[in-house]
Amino acid sequence: MAENTITTKGLTKVFGHFTAVDTLNLDVKGGELFGLLGPNGAGKTTTVRMLCTLIDPTRGTANVAGYDIREQAAEVRRNIGVVSEGVSLYKDLTIEENLRLFSTLYDLPRTKAEARIRELMEMFGFREKSKRLVSALSSGWQKKAMICAALLHEPKVLFLDEVTSGLDPQSAIALQDFTRKLCDEGETVIWTTHYMGEPEKICDRVGVVFAGRLVKVGSPNELKHSVSELSTVEVETPGLSATQVEKIRKLGKVCKISYNDPLLRVTCEHHEDLAEEVTKALMGAGARIRAVNTKEPTLEEAFISLTGGEEEIDRFLESSARRK
Repeated sequence: MAENTITTKGLTKVFGHFTAVDTLNLDVKGGELFGLLGPNGAGKTTTVRMLCTLIDPTRGTANVAGYDIREQAAEVRRNIGVVSEGVSLYKDLTIEENLRLFSTLYDLPRTKAEARIRELMEMFGFREKSKRLVSALSSGWQKKAMICAALLHEPKVLFLDEVTSGLDPQSAIALQDFTRKLCDEGETVIWTTHYMGEPEKICDRVGVVFAGRLVKVGSPNELKHSVSELSTVEVETPGLSATQVEKIRKLGKVCKISYNDPLLRVTCEHHEDLAEEVTKALMGAGARIRAVNTKEPTLEEAFISLTGGEEEIDRFLESSARRK
């Protein structure tokens, strides 16, 4: 079993009267693609900034790549790469010029640095773009260039903070695929996002973060099924009357039912024969059925359940907006 590359114990950050990160206890293993999932203002970026030694924690400890973030901050920085808001390249330099500059900051020998730059240029398909000024690149290519800079010194841990924000879908998918490949090759990656669909596609495990707290950790499937032992059936059945809908409600097992013509959605505690029973009841009520689909719980549904429901999330977002 891989050893932990990141360990935090009671990690806390307080700004004035506001607790941005509250008693974070977390372990991330080597080679793991670990997602921090939560809305803007939940504490994800503050967590990353503490782990990268950009800000000091108020309380608690953390170990990154074998080094203590308080006592061995310089060693932590030598072993990590960061792509985050506020970390940028020099826009009046080309990508190659930026990478050569960063190589000197990392104290890379010139021969090794040139070989690594060529490797990264090929890896990301820059080719002729390597001679362009960063300011002339699209946002997608700029993000790729920033990842090149973060990988230049072959760090043990890569922090990607909201890295797909503002990217077109094609570029976002390409970055997700590349990151997954990095972890398959042994890199440890922390991927923060407020997009619910991203961790489900690429992450080994996900930590749900809300209001500064780590609510729950697990694989995407574990998170989905830990909060939802529910079965959902969607039936395309046009023109249902109130009487027909009421017959479905009287099945006895139904927790929730909604009908927005022509889609009937029925949810109940896990029951393998739910689709069959709903279909039979509809046919008995004289309904027309075009299609029947069963649905797995989604990570978004799990997130909403784990964080107290949509109203609680709305209150948090309103509070977060006021703090800005």
